[in-house]
Amino acid sequence: MDTFVRMALGRMDACIKEVRAWLTCNKLKLNDDKTQFLILKSPKCQQHFNHAKLMVGSSHISSSPKARNLGVVFDSGLTFHDHISKIVSVGFYHLRCIASIKKYLPHESLAALVHAFVTSRIDFCNSILYGLPSIEITRLQKLQNQAARVLTNSTRRDHITPILRELDWLPVHQRIRYKMLTLAYRAVHNTIPAYLALPSRSNIRHTRSSTAPTLERRNAKKRSAGDRTFSVAAPCLWNALPVAVRVIHDLHKFQQSIKSVLFREPFGL
Repeated sequence: MDTFVRMALGRMDACIKEVRAWLTCNKLKLNDDKTQFLILKSPKCQQHFNHAKLMVGSSHISSSPKARNLGVVFDSGLTFHDHISKIVSVGFYHLRCIASIKKYLPHESLAALVHAFVTSRIDFCNSILYGLPSIEITRLQKLQNQAARVLTNSTRRDHITPILRELDWLPVHQRIRYKMLTLAYRAVHNTIPAYLALPSRSNIRHTRSSTAPTLERRNAKKRSAGDRTFSVAAPCLWNALPVAVRVIHDLHKFQQSIKSVLFREPFGL
């Protein structure tokens, strides 16, 4: 394991040198002391990476327990607990501010504020949350429920399901599936970056469903984290869709159709 760690750190060191060279050629500067690196590892491998360090310019950088990338807080175990905590904390803060002025706002402006400061945060990069334990998703669901109550002027005693249905809002776990299926659609129609491409499965039998695109299912090497990867999860979700939905070629119509499919699950429609 120690040899593997040295090899991994050596590759990261070479990568940083290439980044530094590119930045220098483009008249940019790398902030050595502000650079962070994160090692994704299982709890069993924790001891092997305790003293991992990188040389970035003249600075020795130790591995961080978490790091931010494009607004998402990653942790070494990919639990996204800190990321969800940040969303929930900021979301409830904005809801309290919105609730204090909502009596002065028309409904359209109130809805715009709730979307801009709360629901957009719940939906941002939410596909990475697929497969997380329900206890983490429930925290986001409570935030969405409160946003719905502020928007509809409801109380905690009011049952949330009719409120979400009235607003035409999917629950959080279904919003995550909605994003995954949208990305799968783009992969099927080759409108997605190459690193997210998914192989299609050819149908030998000429059946009624053979004209519908089918994605090749892959087996995950790691049961806990592997099943959450896009290459494993997306084909499972895509192939489970009705044939009539998978043959749609217009993205907007496809999104409307999968939303109808997903609405039937939590609301029993």
